[in-house]
Amino acid sequence: MNIEYFIKSTTINPMNTGFVYIIGAGPGDPELITVKGINCLKKCDVVFYDASVESSLAKQAGASAKLIKINETITNNPSLLDELNEQIIKFAKDGKTVGVLQEGDPFIFGLGAEIAREAVNQKIKFAVVPGITSAIAAAAYAGIPLTFRGYSSTLAFATGHTDLNKKYTDVDWEKVACGVSTMVFFMGLDNLDMIVKKLTDNGRDERTPIAIVSCGTTDEQETLSSTIGEIAEMIKEKNIKVKVPAI
Repeated sequence: MNIEYFIKSTTINPMNTGFVYIIGAGPGDPELITVKGINCLKKCDVVFYDASVESSLAKQAGASAKLIKINETITNNPSLLDELNEQIIKFAKDGKTVGVLQEGDPFIFGLGAEIAREAVNQKIKFAVVPGITSAIAAAAYAGIPLTFRGYSSTLAFATGHTDLNKKYTDVDWEKVACGVSTMVFFMGLDNLDMIVKKLTDNGRDERTPIAIVSCGTTDEQETLSSTIGEIAEMIKEKNIKVKVPAI
């Protein structure tokens, strides 16, 4: 997928009067949504929102708007994503203004790209409203700078959800382990042992500092700090449960 693909959205069927806003809700704290995000929500007749997004944000669309919570298992279920896209397109073709409210930024490990692609295919007008990703916000709330002059000048994001043992992966662990100063894994606790193994097997020092931030930017935020060589055992000993938004 490239930018030229999305440029095709300029060739819109004028008979389709609906519109789709793909809106970043921010990382958890409802006050971190953008002003533009709120303004676009207020224009919506229908709002689909992530299960992890504060319902108070969806209600910014107004009393008459139809609010629909997105199934939280959708990222692992292609049929649910197809169903969501069908609903969004149907409302848009009926002339409705549709909002899709995604946790964090919709184009960073969200559904934004898939929804935008379907809008292009169906010749539906759409706009993407960026949001603050939890990778940045949760770290900031924990007092952790992701870059620091003289110490860290490179940064990488990766999802911790994918099967890291699969034969083909788009993560080049050799380059990531030693070629990037700061790494942020999204919600990677279930794969923590494998993430640590991939990093250390590819040359990352076991003494490298690590922090796990749970419930980032919310009143329940917790931060656990250790080294990558000791973090997994520490979590097992303390029976720590990490909740989203988490990095």
